[in-house]
Amino acid sequence: MRVSALWVLVAVLAAASPAAGQPAIRVVVNGSPVSLAVPAMMQAGQVMIPATRAFETFGAAAVWLPAERTVLITNRTGRTVQLRVGDPVALVNGQARSLPVAPTLIGGHPFVPAQFVFAALGAWVRYDEAERTLHVASQIMAIAVQRGGGAIRVVLDATGPLQAQMRTLLEPDRLVVDLHGGAFRPPDQDLPVGEAGVVRVRAAQFQTKPYITRVVFDLREPVEARTVVASDSFEFAIEVRPRGQAPAVQAPVPPPAAVPPPATVPVPPPAAVPPPAPAPEPVALPEQPEPLVLLPPEPLPDDGIPRVLQVRVEQAAGRFRVFIEGTMPLEYAVREFLEPDRLVIDLAGAVFVPVKQEIPVAGPVVAEVRAAQFQVDPNITRVVVELRRRTAYTVTPGAADGSVLVVEIHEPSLRAHIVAIDAGHGGRDPGAIGPTGLYEKEVVLDIAQRVRELLVRSGVRVMMTRETDTFVELADRSRLARAQGATAFVSIHANASTRPAANGSETYYLTPQSLVLAQMMQEELGRVPGLANRGVRTANFQVLRENDVPAVLVEVAYLSNVDEEARLRAAAFRQRLAEAVARAVHRFLLIYPVPAS
Repeated sequence: MRVSALWVLVAVLAAASPAAGQPAIRVVVNGSPVSLAVPAMMQAGQVMIPATRAFETFGAAAVWLPAERTVLITNRTGRTVQLRVGDPVALVNGQARSLPVAPTLIGGHPFVPAQFVFAALGAWVRYDEAERTLHVASQIMAIAVQRGGGAIRVVLDATGPLQAQMRTLLEPDRLVVDLHGGAFRPPDQDLPVGEAGVVRVRAAQFQTKPYITRVVFDLREPVEARTVVASDSFEFAIEVRPRGQAPAVQAPVPPPAAVPPPATVPVPPPAAVPPPAPAPEPVALPEQPEPLVLLPPEPLPDDGIPRVLQVRVEQAAGRFRVFIEGTMPLEYAVREFLEPDRLVIDLAGAVFVPVKQEIPVAGPVVAEVRAAQFQVDPNITRVVVELRRRTAYTVTPGAADGSVLVVEIHEPSLRAHIVAIDAGHGGRDPGAIGPTGLYEKEVVLDIAQRVRELLVRSGVRVMMTRETDTFVELADRSRLARAQGATAFVSIHANASTRPAANGSETYYLTPQSLVLAQMMQEELGRVPGLANRGVRTANFQVLRENDVPAVLVEVAYLSNVDEEARLRAAAFRQRLAEAVARAVHRFLLIYPVPAS
């Protein structure tokens, strides 16, 4: 039987593998390529993809339940898709639906039919055989104009996430909002308004590859605009009011640990921010300096070779753009890399005129932008956008002749959330004690504080159940979180066992709404080098039982294990653990906005 099973696996992999010289199958969601855990494959004419993390770009999360051999996919609207390995029938919101291909398990990865799942989540889906690319887009099903409070709101009913790019045009004055990833299903719209500085609103499909819906506001005076995303649906609103007029309802004042929320963004966006220049060394000047003569720059040779003149960035609330400015049309390829997360844009045949550019960024998503000549003969200019976490992005021409590329990074606001971080034990309760005397209460408090710093730096509001070596009753931990309006709860612990060899991390949950957070937490901890992944488990812990929001308890490592105790003493290891916890929280918040009150 083992030999037969092996031949079946070989046959499946052989059928799934691309022929020699064929490119790998790509999955592009709302214009952005998806980074899959392992490559996609074709089976009976269907694109089969590993379920883990594959649907997050479309605002959904997949959980693999190995004991049940089941994949459960959910999104913020409450839609669920349940698939079982080997079963040709799926449950979509509890209703049985036939599958074109049954899910399969290969190398420990559950593969599911991508077209079916994306369509069940509400997406427009098409596979391009020539490009070997599965294209997925959110659909805009309806549009309406709402009035009140001195503003107008254009509300779009979408089936998935949208990314907005705003700009103003003159003569006639217009505000143009391009919604990347939007397949516009209603007929073209031309809606008279006549208030809030807006004459009329027009909406239509502007582009189909990738899909872009364009909404145009014809203006009679300068305006300010902002976008608002619903918490329990994919409803997307564009709110426009005369410039300088305050919104009718102000945002609530955040707790002390929070960073102040971004203000409404005027349109057009602010001018590009040049990279900071290094402070010059002091130079002794002569008593009578010679006049400075500026020589004109040497002209660039007209040899038909594209040259990149500079890379600059533009930062505004909810949006970060990288401009790559060249002398002629630029050919490019974009790739994603992990650990650290980064986008790499390679410009084939291009020469980078500056020797090197490094632009540090103080933003919630982008950490740094670098550019340099990567290769000669043939020439390749490389631009690297280093990310604090994975996010959606688009690459579009910024000039009619293709000489400018614009890389737009989506910086979604997470400020509506308050995440409760609970450092276990404390005070008179030391928790576990390691073989050489390391206290759990000290380790987990340090990790919790590092998690808080990472989350606050990226714009997430955080409350701590304890910030010092104090004892907090178990019942008070969840009560404090509820009192502060926490929308997610993470309790951090270090494990112990009577078996000295026990090692690794594990995450506990209790309620179904907490399962996705637990799965993401364990996936991120599983990326920490040398840390065994013990999986996701259920437990009736009090801090989980008494929370009515997604709540998990994470055991980061075994303090009773001599080797892991030694690692827990190291600040670098604690930082890696904190980064894993923070990444999991970010992934969860990006998919599940704050619950509607």
